[in-house]
Amino acid sequence: MMSTGERVLTYVAPSEAALNSAFRDGYSVICGLNVEHLIEAARAALRLHKTAAPNGIRILAHGAYNKVFLIEFGSTSLIARVPLPQSAAARDPIRLKSYTATLEFMALYRPDVPVPRILSAQPSSANPADVPYTLAEFCKGTSIAHLEWLNMPNTSKGIIVDLLAEQWAKMAAPVPFNALGSIMADGPSTSSWMWQGRSAPQRTFRIIPMIPRYAHDSTTLLDPSMETRCGPTTIAEHWHYHLDAARHSIANIPPDDDEKHLFVQCLDTLRELVNIASSLDPLMDLGKGSAAPGVALMHVDFAFWRNVLFSADRTRIEGIVDWDDAIVVPRDIAAQYPEELTHHAWPPDPADVFAIPPGTLFEDTSFWRLSIEETHLRKRFRDALRKFDPELAALYTDRRARFRRRVDHLVTQGWRYWAMDIDWILNTAMDEARALSQNGTV
Repeated sequence: MMSTGERVLTYVAPSEAALNSAFRDGYSVICGLNVEHLIEAARAALRLHKTAAPNGIRILAHGAYNKVFLIEFGSTSLIARVPLPQSAAARDPIRLKSYTATLEFMALYRPDVPVPRILSAQPSSANPADVPYTLAEFCKGTSIAHLEWLNMPNTSKGIIVDLLAEQWAKMAAPVPFNALGSIMADGPSTSSWMWQGRSAPQRTFRIIPMIPRYAHDSTTLLDPSMETRCGPTTIAEHWHYHLDAARHSIANIPPDDDEKHLFVQCLDTLRELVNIASSLDPLMDLGKGSAAPGVALMHVDFAFWRNVLFSADRTRIEGIVDWDDAIVVPRDIAAQYPEELTHHAWPPDPADVFAIPPGTLFEDTSFWRLSIEETHLRKRFRDALRKFDPELAALYTDRRARFRRRVDHLVTQGWRYWAMDIDWILNTAMDEARALSQNGTV
């Protein structure tokens, strides 16, 4: 019973459609979210009284796979991340459990990397909010848009690159796993104690087979047994798994397709290439010893226009988000650049450019100037990285590592990408592989 004068705070939660309208004209993607129950979950995660009313909820951002809601209670706020329903795989419970486990691993073992801490998670729709979700602390800061980056003076770009290198060195430090793939966790969730000042209970992290990246409409749901299986213990095993999947996919190409025989040739060549590339590990072979310093956790979407949040004056990194597709790989595979330093869609090791080629048309000069600038920024990234992790920095220029990254890019991207590199695969790659194997040169 209420005492005299006690007032119950009431809050009418907006519908998801109303939040869409407030976010942007014409935005209509619906997750099927019960907003009222999501607010209740946020209140519980923050350990607020059940009558505490939020002073705001809004859509903060959305991508191809998730909508992100900002829920504020006075000076306290959190992020609710809800996978979109368009791709069933985006809501796969195993995928969502691995995402949560990855962030918990980072919070425990990389506490100096500014990742959002998980407060609560529901990997399935079987909850009052009617959707799977994760609730995490709100990372302040904003990403750097393309136009801002293009107009930024070189001194400021250098500061940004130095900051990115420092964080990458921390993230790609060796991890004590002896398998390749995605992170899964056993034991009580850290969300039950992380914000209560208690000692952490036993939390065991392990590696399961690599979850397919970038879920889309044709991505199938994961086999439930995958959650209990161990990831491959060699890079060769990992690569051959992808090539087997490519073989099944190529078999479905109509026999009258003129390119089918070329893809079959590429497949046969890549099988030989991976056998050689797997023996060119610049570090130690995975599996030699209980701890494998030759592997690292890699954020596969490290792009500052999307997932790296900076302070307003661009002198600090406030947060690194979007860890869905993070994977444990050999460290030489993890030796990659931020997306903006590789002209976005290019493979991980673009050719360095130091001058505009003679005879270049005027309308093409801006492209070459951008390539020259990126060449110098990549060198600065390596130089900055060398201050924190000389071994990792050396892997960027090691010829064996570069070769293995190219093979990994082709194998894991799938046969639809082979056409862009078909000349290298069929005419150049094998000679390069044999030369590296014989000389062992860097």
